[in-house]
Amino acid sequence: MKTEDIRLKELRNYYKSMGLTIIGLNDSQGVNTTSFLNKKGLLEYLKLALTTDDFSPEVINAFSLLMNKTEHIDYFIKNNLSVEEIKLSQLYSAVTAFEKVMKDVKLPKFLGDIAYLYKLAYKVKPGDENIFITDELVNGEEPTVIYSSGANDLMREVYNNPFQLQGDYKQRDKKPNYYWTLEKAEDPQSLENVINNVKSNFEMILSLNNKTDIYALGIYGPKSLQKEELKIFRDLIGKYNEKFVELCEKYHITYINTEVIGQKYNTQNKNFHITSAGHNSLANSILGHMYNRKIVGSKKTIYIPKSEINLEDTNGAKDIINDLSKDKFTHENEVENSNGYDREVASLKVIEADSQIKVFEKVMKKSHREYK
Repeated sequence: MKTEDIRLKELRNYYKSMGLTIIGLNDSQGVNTTSFLNKKGLLEYLKLALTTDDFSPEVINAFSLLMNKTEHIDYFIKNNLSVEEIKLSQLYSAVTAFEKVMKDVKLPKFLGDIAYLYKLAYKVKPGDENIFITDELVNGEEPTVIYSSGANDLMREVYNNPFQLQGDYKQRDKKPNYYWTLEKAEDPQSLENVINNVKSNFEMILSLNNKTDIYALGIYGPKSLQKEELKIFRDLIGKYNEKFVELCEKYHITYINTEVIGQKYNTQNKNFHITSAGHNSLANSILGHMYNRKIVGSKKTIYIPKSEINLEDTNGAKDIINDLSKDKFTHENEVENSNGYDREVASLKVIEADSQIKVFEKVMKKSHREYK
């Protein structure tokens, strides 16, 4: 028997007696972890590897195309979303994201409805309304979290992305966008803001269950970032990963370096995401780290004071709308108190928050949850 098979067998035996819940949180631009059109994603590969005839991990996929920043992780957990609410939000987030793409390329908005194909990936099943993400985290013996976040926060801090930045660079002598992004990227506070948000995520998760094993994915620089004008993002990713590693070490979290896999399995110049084969390779890498953490015992948990979240008082999607409304109000104040390009950026943030609110209004209408 191969060494890797022996290790997998030991891992399966380890979890068989206590059960295992794997929760995927957020969605890094570098690692799109959603299974779609029969192509397996990271979580599917992990589940497949650990499944036997008499044991299978429970998987909660909370990755999202729209709710993909660090505060959204806090919102999902704090408000104890049901799996049904999560899946509905993923579906409507995909539609909203596709509608925005259609608008950006000046095509009819209704073409965004093609995203309803994501019903295949986010199919609500009977009983999903009775499974709650925070309950699973709290009650799990040793739950596993695959944490993939930070890239979208970085892009929000500089309010740009690599594809848009190329156009901004060409127009740098006519429009303020490029130099505004450059100034934000060079400001140490931008990176500090993102790291503080990640820290908030880690502390919330561990305060609910300090036996949670978090496998935190670093950000890799895809081939699309090799152009000179995109050095802004290459530098940011490097600085972020350095701080991210330090944070993981502080909280006894397992850092997963995705650089080699990202370079090998991202072959397109206009795509952030690794292929399905890359997801399989990443899953194998994580399984190796899981073996070292659980069987070899190279990682210990850290004590975090217990969370004061009252799970009996959570109200799911309804409370998320309240959180998003506060974000929208904050950005509206930024609009009122700024001018020039700062004002334009704040206005775009208002629009983004409003689209997220509309997603969860749809979730409330479709969900079986009884909102108080």
